Amino acid sequence: MFRLNKILFFLSACALAGCSPKYIPFNTDNFANLSFYQNMPDILDKSLRIDSFIMYEATFAEKPYEGYYVIDYSEVNEQNDKNILHYKPFKGNYQKLFLLKLVTYPKDSITLYFSLKYNEFDECMGFGPAYMGVMDESRKLIYFNSELYTKNKKSIYSLRKRNLPLQLYMTANEMIPGCDINIEKMIVEKSFEIGNNVVIDIPRIFRDSFALRFEYYDRERIK
Repeated sequence: MFRLNKILFFLSACALAGCSPKYIPFNTDNFANLSFYQNMPDILDKSLRIDSFIMYEATFAEKPYEGYYVIDYSEVNEQNDKNILHYKPFKGNYQKLFLLKLVTYPKDSITLYFSLKYNEFDECMGFGPAYMGVMDESRKLIYFNSELYTKNKKSIYSLRKRNLPLQLYMTANEMIPGCDINIEKMIVEKSFEIGNNVVIDIPRIFRDSFALRFEYYDRERIK
């Protein structure tokens, strides 16, 4: 079985590199803080007002599982605990992945990806980078074309843009408003040259059609 934090390198880069082993006073309450998005008009190069957001969340926790007659450890989606050994009490590191669909005026389809890394004591140990793109529900597609990072200034967190190229696609089996989003494939395009692009087929790699399912949460207003 592949280790999830290696396969999802492009999604959870903060969990793999650049995270210092110290507590970061950041939590999901920051998503509802207007200061978190204060640079978005400049990043998008247009005027808009962010009213609220719709959150989708996936939690991947380090768990013991049975694989090929031996006990191993890997990060698995807590919503789908296939092959997990429930009789073995264990709590390790985990990470939360978020899709934030912004509700804006004028209306747009801006969607953010964000990740947080926690230790076994529920302390946040790392965050970012973040990705920005659009969600096309009719095509069952999310396309990220900008990489962001989180800036902390006097305990006020805000998103900033990185000047790095990014073309990341996520395709889902369905995208129905008010329902979970189950990602089936991720495509990372680096160039038009053969061999420079990566396709991650979730069901084929993990032998699990719901290995990357994001749970739907209700709309929350930004204060």
